[in-house]
Amino acid sequence: MRLIIIGGGNMGGAILLALVKSKTIPPNDIMLIESDEEKRQKLSTVTGCNSQAEIDEAVRSYDQVMLAVKPQSSTAVMELLAQWVLPGQVVISVMAGISIKTMREVLGQPKMVRVMPNIPTLISEGMSVFFASEEVGIKEREGIKTLFDSCGSCLEAKNEDAIDAATAISGSGPGYLFYFAEQMVSSANSFGFTDDEAQKLVQQTIRGATLLWESQKVTPETLRQQVSSPGGTTLAALNHFQSKNVGESIKEGIQQAYLRAKELSS
Repeated sequence: MRLIIIGGGNMGGAILLALVKSKTIPPNDIMLIESDEEKRQKLSTVTGCNSQAEIDEAVRSYDQVMLAVKPQSSTAVMELLAQWVLPGQVVISVMAGISIKTMREVLGQPKMVRVMPNIPTLISEGMSVFFASEEVGIKEREGIKTLFDSCGSCLEAKNEDAIDAATAISGSGPGYLFYFAEQMVSSANSFGFTDDEAQKLVQQTIRGATLLWESQKVTPETLRQQVSSPGGTTLAALNHFQSKNVGESIKEGIQQAYLRAKELSS
């Protein structure tokens, strides 16, 4: 597999670093196209990949083309790419809110893949969900999964709507967890813990709980019941959350994220 990555920002750079670190694709088989010289030189030096500033005929020498630019820049970039991309190449987008229909209208190409990664991709612990157009073959889909598994974990969606649903769950999900962690840190501060102590308490609590969930292979409901002793401290907090309809509020918020993702993709 030979891959071009257009865009060396946070997500494009994170994917490039993960691919090279995991040895999924040899650096010589990756081309980074990034107009910002400082970003381009830094990533090229660290990874050993090829790089250049502009989109040109070099695109035609690669199997797959990944678009990792900001959505507001997407039309201009795709119009440039349309001059060089070939029908047999797979175009992969990690751009939020850009539908396959929109990409096809600009690029005029059949093989399209839309991917929703999330921010932990920056440390190769991301969760990605992808949807491929029917023209993308089985082996090509397997290649996409291998590519994004190197950045953490990856699932293939059955329809494009699932990308918007994944945006609301895994794409925005770290933000929800950071919000809850923020409240926990603030509470720890109010109890007299220093900022460093509060951060440590909450970080390790979340990390340990996640690892426990993975190792036990049970539902979060089961684990919640196990730690909620009758008349105990955990149940006191959970009963209060229940009285304030926190659970329903969380689900309503996720629904709002989904509707916004649908709106952006239309």
